[in-house]
Amino acid sequence: MDAKSLYIIKRESGVCLYHRDFKEPMFDPHLISSFIAAMTSFFTESNYSVMSTARAFEGADYKIVLEFGEWTVGALVVNKDTEALREKLRAIIQEFEKQFSILRYIDLDLAVYTRFEKTVMSEFIFNEITPETIIRKKLNWDLITDNPDVRSFLQLLPEKCSVRDAAEFLEMPVEVAMKLTAEALWERAITVSEPVRPDDIFSATVRGLIGGQTDDVSPDTARAIRELDGETPLAIAAERVKTSDLQRFLEEVAMLARRRAIERVSPSQTAMILWTSLIQQLLNIGAKILGTERTARVFTEARRELLGVYPWLAFVDLEREVDVDIRSGLIASAVKGEISPVIVNDGFRALTQFFTKRLSRYVNMKRVNEAILTVKDTMEKEFPTRCYDIEWELLKVSEESVI
Repeated sequence: MDAKSLYIIKRESGVCLYHRDFKEPMFDPHLISSFIAAMTSFFTESNYSVMSTARAFEGADYKIVLEFGEWTVGALVVNKDTEALREKLRAIIQEFEKQFSILRYIDLDLAVYTRFEKTVMSEFIFNEITPETIIRKKLNWDLITDNPDVRSFLQLLPEKCSVRDAAEFLEMPVEVAMKLTAEALWERAITVSEPVRPDDIFSATVRGLIGGQTDDVSPDTARAIRELDGETPLAIAAERVKTSDLQRFLEEVAMLARRRAIERVSPSQTAMILWTSLIQQLLNIGAKILGTERTARVFTEARRELLGVYPWLAFVDLEREVDVDIRSGLIASAVKGEISPVIVNDGFRALTQFFTKRLSRYVNMKRVNEAILTVKDTMEKEFPTRCYDIEWELLKVSEESVI
């Protein structure tokens, strides 16, 4: 979970109206509220636009991102500033100002914490839990929470298990196990993480390369870490160094990720890598059939037609005939999470559809669809689970779509 703490502050007075620590507390809510109020006041008095200037403050191992409502400012302490987290923060501020609008004018005890709890849980906690989420009970968890449902749920579980395994062991619906896991996370009685999969993409950090973080892992894993360039799936990295035990490799990768010796790339970057691989393979097939020049022209025409809807596709180009080139500006936005994975998926899906439709004007429609299936088969090997994030049926060409 990237969010550490949430604060909602009344802009006029600097009073903290609501706060929640998702992990161990880092700041006194009153002190940080005063700091943020003072900084926003400074920018206002300096004739700077506070909403465009004071949007984040950075510490040694955290960032405080700010979003402004009509009369409140929301502050979120995070590991990394991403657009997805900012969207959540904006939604929280909007709902808070709607639900407690009277607080703009007078100070009342409206039981804010009790009434706003479900909204915050829905935005920041429930979305973090999937059936595959790994649960780890904290030391002395039973002293941390007094929620009877959470205590009953956790006391029969092993120290580590998935939500799905917990549901099967306790013979309850997985949806109930997910809800109880979310409540346990809210109580800070557990930590959660997503399992490492063969097609996950990680990048090695400086800390991992020079900090002695890999001293206790297998030699195969230590060598494979150097292959984690932020573009290569784990299974491919393991294959390059001829890892003999993939399961052990994945477990050690998970351990290194917890140590921050490596880090998983952002969802936007993952989506971009997935679609780039797909489009590159289609371009290669098209070049064999039509030649590189005509294939490049078809791709360029498809992209040009979409620029009005997806202007960022101007950063997707071709070099050396039909090699896909994603320019650094778009890559940086994906790495930072400034462009959401939904937008990435929508744009690249549209680009692929426009390209294959135009390709079918030169090539038999059946042959184009066969090429799509060939690419799907290849991608199932490289991205065995994420491959199915792509709606392959929507990419196929039909007579209606060509007209």
